Amino acid sequence: MCAVQRQECKGQQRPLGVSVAICTYNGESRLPATLSHLKQQRTEKNIPWEVLLIDNASTDNSAELARQYWRNDGPAPLRILREARPGLSFARSRAFEEACHEIVTFVDDDNWVAPGWISTVSERISEDASLGALCSSNSAVADVPFPEWFSRWAHYYAAHASGESSTLENWLLIGAGMTIRTQCWQELRRDGFQPQLTDRVGARLTTCGDLELGCAIQLAGWKIRVEPRLKLRHYMPPDHLDWNYLRRLARATGEAMALLDCYFVFPTPEGVKRHLRHRWWVRLIWESYQTARQYPLGRILKSRFRTMEGEDDIVFLEQQIGRLIGFLRLRSQYTRLRREIARSAWCRTTLSR
Repeated sequence: MCAVQRQECKGQQRPLGVSVAICTYNGESRLPATLSHLKQQRTEKNIPWEVLLIDNASTDNSAELARQYWRNDGPAPLRILREARPGLSFARSRAFEEACHEIVTFVDDDNWVAPGWISTVSERISEDASLGALCSSNSAVADVPFPEWFSRWAHYYAAHASGESSTLENWLLIGAGMTIRTQCWQELRRDGFQPQLTDRVGARLTTCGDLELGCAIQLAGWKIRVEPRLKLRHYMPPDHLDWNYLRRLARATGEAMALLDCYFVFPTPEGVKRHLRHRWWVRLIWESYQTARQYPLGRILKSRFRTMEGEDDIVFLEQQIGRLIGFLRLRSQYTRLRREIARSAWCRTTLSR
């Protein structure tokens, strides 16, 4: 679509259609399978849709490969957009800015969606005006056997263990396969919402930008639901199924969760106790105490020099260490962020922890 057409579609009333956003960083090897599944979509003729490839500072041939692969028989328009700012959150923001339709559904460059994806997200969002976001039912696929421990930690990989998807808490918005109502995002931004987490930056394991967005959507008064009909297969490269990769991922998640604490109200009585629980130094002391109480020093030291594959408490330990690092990095920002979120124009309700 040319620049003039993009400006026209931005100025018009958005049609009740779907913009599929694929945010990619050096996804040349992964994109063909992802695009192939999108080509197999079975949609109603009255549902307009498009594909946006957000090239997030890639250094490979991702954009040209996608253009050539889609050119001849793509069932919907494909637009390729360059987002020079590294970080998945920036790429997602660009997708919202450029989308021509009311519904934006995010499909990662290693996600394979079911043939009814477009029709289902359009139907589900259209029938409930209070629904701000949808989560999909994700399963993991790989070219190699999954390690014994994978099913216990599938949630770290944006995949669900058997039977888990229907029991997720409402604020747990998973980025792989998430669908957002454009109106919801626009209202958040209009009222001053500014994401604090950049999510993935290149190959760095920064994470949880999707959880932050889920918190904001809930605080703004919108609903989030899991839609079992939205089936997605999440491809796992062999190096992601390494125990040390899981440990790194758990630590990065813990670090991000320290910031996500700013979105929650702790269930304590009003007064001094609640005031203290919202102070940075109290949270740091509490997290330090929890680490020392749950993990003997010898166990912590041993984990630094041994892989200890399959020992679940090591994953929890990595997450706890990540939380400590996160609180140390926040310092005085913690109390300020809590106050800013609580007083923001977009925050109309509370999340309890």
